[in-house]
Amino acid sequence: MKSSKKPDNVAWDEESQEYISKLLPYAISNSSPVINIPNVDSFKKKGVDKVSKQFQAELEDLQNKIKSFVSLAADTQMVYSAKFKFEPIVGETYHLYQGNEESFLSLIEPGSWNKKHLGSFRLNGDYKWDRV
Repeated sequence: MKSSKKPDNVAWDEESQEYISKLLPYAISNSSPVINIPNVDSFKKKGVDKVSKQFQAELEDLQNKIKSFVSLAADTQMVYSAKFKFEPIVGETYHLYQGNEESFLSLIEPGSWNKKHLGSFRLNGDYKWDRV
């Protein structure tokens, strides 16, 4: 039987016994149209850089919120653990002082007497103590 070897630049399917060059996803000859593969590396790099900056900004925002929350919680706990014999009014400013045995809350301004001033606080509507 005579060998019918096909040229290298032609796509021949032995099973179906037909040319399949139009079905291939790549060029098979020098005269075929050029197939350009897009450079997605620059797209990926730009996307990664942009998203990384966005994530970093969100992370810094969350860290600041956590620091603020921890500070507010510590101040609130410190004031509520202090001694006071009156019911504080929401929106009013009070002053925390160091006493002999424990801290105490007072209406007296820090410059009015010679006590160690620990901070001034305002009671907000959520009954949390904001440092003034």
